[in-house]
Amino acid sequence: MIFTTSWDDGYAEDLQIAHLLDDHGCKGTFYVCPEPQHGEKMLTEDDMQNLSAHHEIGAHTMTHPNLTDIGANEARREIVESKEWIEGITHKECAMFCYPKGDCNEQIAQMVREAGFKGSRTVEQFAFRGDDSFLLPTSVHIYPFPLRPVLNRRCLDPFRRAKPHLKEMGIPTYKCLGWLKLAKALFTHAHETNQPWFHLWGHSAEVEKFGMEKHLRKFLQFVSSHEGIQHAPNSSLVGI
Repeated sequence: MIFTTSWDDGYAEDLQIAHLLDDHGCKGTFYVCPEPQHGEKMLTEDDMQNLSAHHEIGAHTMTHPNLTDIGANEARREIVESKEWIEGITHKECAMFCYPKGDCNEQIAQMVREAGFKGSRTVEQFAFRGDDSFLLPTSVHIYPFPLRPVLNRRCLDPFRRAKPHLKEMGIPTYKCLGWLKLAKALFTHAHETNQPWFHLWGHSAEVEKFGMEKHLRKFLQFVSSHEGIQHAPNSSLVGI
């Protein structure tokens, strides 16, 4: 089974994520946007070059818009120029694209194909395979679970979204009270049912903000303790 990870936006904290991945023999695809996000410090061009030596750098548009909310010409420019920008820095092919906030439709996916990418990633979760290389889903998002750390009507969203998937997989929800328990349960299910891959994704700034580095480290240790795991970047999922 392939184990892959991806990290969105291009925060400076991606460097710490890369160190964690390296410590456990794992690989990451870092989807970088040049536009600063949420007032956070972002990766420099030197950082991107260094990351590209051991990990994959993917494109994430130039300004992080909802691609379906802007005009077709502007969306195409965001996609094409982001590939050119990455390749100009890393001097390597930029094979993968990630839709900001997972916002895409058939027209946008076609633009990504025409731009020369080999595949693209969405934010769909609880999946271990994908039929369309330009609508690749993920397995789990590293984010506080089961409650969001905010007091509003959406604080239960992660639990509500996970519950039907867990039921379908036969995983009792009481065994998933905490992100690490959820991630381990999903990985165990994927491993025991011989799924082709497992895809962990997140934002390094959120890992730091919510104090989840220890959970991530423990999960990577858990994954690495299993036999028959191939660590690879997101582009390895294309065509599977």
